[in-house]
Amino acid sequence: MSSSDAAPKLEKPCPPCKSGPGLWMQTFADMAILLMAMFVLLIALAETAKQRNTMFSIPGDNKSAFGTQNIIESDIAPSGYQGADISADTNEGYEQVVKALAKEIEDGKVKVKIKDQRVVVNVEGSDNPNSDNARVEQEELEIYTKVAEVQRKIKVDVKVFQESEGTTSESEAWEEMFSAQYRQIRGDLSQAIEQEKAEVIREGDKIIIRLASQGSFKSGSAELQQGFLPLLEDVGSAIQNVEGLITIEGHTDNLPVGFSLRFRSNWDLSAARSGSVADYMLTKYEFANGLMVSGLADTKPLMSNDTSEGRSRNRRIEVVIDGSF
Repeated sequence: MSSSDAAPKLEKPCPPCKSGPGLWMQTFADMAILLMAMFVLLIALAETAKQRNTMFSIPGDNKSAFGTQNIIESDIAPSGYQGADISADTNEGYEQVVKALAKEIEDGKVKVKIKDQRVVVNVEGSDNPNSDNARVEQEELEIYTKVAEVQRKIKVDVKVFQESEGTTSESEAWEEMFSAQYRQIRGDLSQAIEQEKAEVIREGDKIIIRLASQGSFKSGSAELQQGFLPLLEDVGSAIQNVEGLITIEGHTDNLPVGFSLRFRSNWDLSAARSGSVADYMLTKYEFANGLMVSGLADTKPLMSNDTSEGRSRNRRIEVVIDGSF
């Protein structure tokens, strides 16, 4: 038999294809991850909404603030309690308020009780027409100041009422509380004020903390300088429990931004600087209403931009607490 009649050789068979999940599995995994992220976000929003329901209220206004005290277990039922079950926070808050106002309670000027899971402080005004109004107002102001100080230490909601009509209206009660808050911030930042690193002023329903630009940012940059951080920590500590809407405002002079790949104008720069300040404060403290940021560029100068001194004064960060919120 000739070689041409020989059977053709079969080529070596190819190895079996690798097995594994189909390509659709990658799309399915991406969808599952996105769904999980969405549910986590929904849970976080729900928890935030629950926290916002715990408020420190002043009659007539929707003011709110949180305390910072951890939950302390207590089996002591405070006197004057009306209602069903109360939490350990409510017990502890009641005891702290009673302790702070012990003298006023003994003198019959204040009554403290628990109602609807909050501590209620009834301030009894004087009905005596011959009483010294200045002295009465000072005593009431001291009561509001003490309540504000206690609220900073506890987690439970404290509500203040004026018992006697015609002595102190709701708006006046809030004014006294907001004034006490203003003095507290000035006291906490007294060292920075003395060193001319900060100013604390009040304009109507707003408390403004003005921070000097020196040592805060490099020219044309929104990166916080290390020397500026201790001042921001002091400011954050002073305002973390205040009532009102907190806005971090960035201000610049009128000189245009130099060559920069990040900032096209002073609007971008001022907004980025206020955002950097807010980001840093939020890493250190929690704020009941959060923080808002605003970039105002050179629209609100304090001095003329025609001089270097004026431009330096206009470059600043302002922390604005709006009590009308």
